[in-house]
Amino acid sequence: MSKTEGARDTGARITDEGIERYRARIGVPVPEPPPYNREGFFDTMRHFSLAYGDDNPLYCDAEHAATTRWGGSIGPPFYLMTMGESEVTEVPRAVRERAKGALVGVHMFHAGSEWSFYEPVRTGDRCVSIRRLVDVEPKESEFGGGRSVISHVHLDYLRQRDRAMFAKHHFWFVHAEREASKKAGKERSVEFASWTPEQIEEIEQQILAEQPRGAEPRWWEDVATGDSLGQLLKGPLHVTDIVGLHVGLGPGEYGWGALRLATKRRRESKGLYTRDSTGSWDIVQRLHWDPGWAQEIGAARTYDYGMMRMMWLGHLCTDWMGDDAWLARLRCEFRRFNYVGDLQTITGFVTAKPAPGVVEVELAATNQRGEVTCPGDATILLPTRDGTLPELPTPA
Repeated sequence: MSKTEGARDTGARITDEGIERYRARIGVPVPEPPPYNREGFFDTMRHFSLAYGDDNPLYCDAEHAATTRWGGSIGPPFYLMTMGESEVTEVPRAVRERAKGALVGVHMFHAGSEWSFYEPVRTGDRCVSIRRLVDVEPKESEFGGGRSVISHVHLDYLRQRDRAMFAKHHFWFVHAEREASKKAGKERSVEFASWTPEQIEEIEQQILAEQPRGAEPRWWEDVATGDSLGQLLKGPLHVTDIVGLHVGLGPGEYGWGALRLATKRRRESKGLYTRDSTGSWDIVQRLHWDPGWAQEIGAARTYDYGMMRMMWLGHLCTDWMGDDAWLARLRCEFRRFNYVGDLQTITGFVTAKPAPGVVEVELAATNQRGEVTCPGDATILLPTRDGTLPELPTPA
């Protein structure tokens, strides 16, 4: 996922003062837009799963889910991104004043995420969220020269009724100067994908052969270091796939809406909007479907959200591990853009078995140019042949 905040002023610069103003937010809980889903529900879980191309019956078939160890429908791991009602409604005025004007007009790219999962979301669950900025570190920009900043954010998801921890999400952004990004232009030299009918047929045949392990347990004893998790093919990417993601995810943390709702949202957060080619206002997030705006910020064309590939890495894990297992942790970095037309091959292999039932895996999304666009790693908890099901982790 990438983000851009601030007005259309491409002359915006990262200054020492701006960095210090941004640091004023560290440790302060901040409100988020209302969640897309206020309560866990089978259909919204199913819609979310299908939105990133996952038809696992654990998430998409309520009758199947009822026969599993979970006893009913549960949400896919990242379904929590659609939930979470902020416990705060505003940032304290003193903090707002100290942080005013921090890094305005500067691009903001989602660079990586690490999730730890503790409890599944079930039908009827409600969730509260606590979001804080935890660190701000200056560095030289790798995107296009000039200065950049890495900001680290922590987000807790808790079950509303008893404060049990669903998950912890640590993620980080690269803030880069717009003008430097535009001038660098290195992304403009990327070779666009082109596919023959024969290649598309071969890709589709491989996709049709993919299937989740489902009810058949994957025993920890049967797994060896070096084992492959198989592969998933994702793509070639279309804008339709990006639109489809929003069907299950909603607008995300931007909180935008259509028509009247967009007007109201812009009055609340003017920095999330710029004028488009018609002179009217549109969300900066449109770089994922508007090629002109994507090129203006230095990209070659429209591209995906990093979080799509994060979900795809998770999809490989949940397909491989089966219904009885638990995805305990997943970390990934978004190293390159995944452009419209690109094909990502999602792969993984076992790197360690540090304890009974515990498996460590390395993951990667690799495009048709042989570039790893999203490396990652995960911890998976598997059942053992003595009948022991993996226990859910305890939050640290």
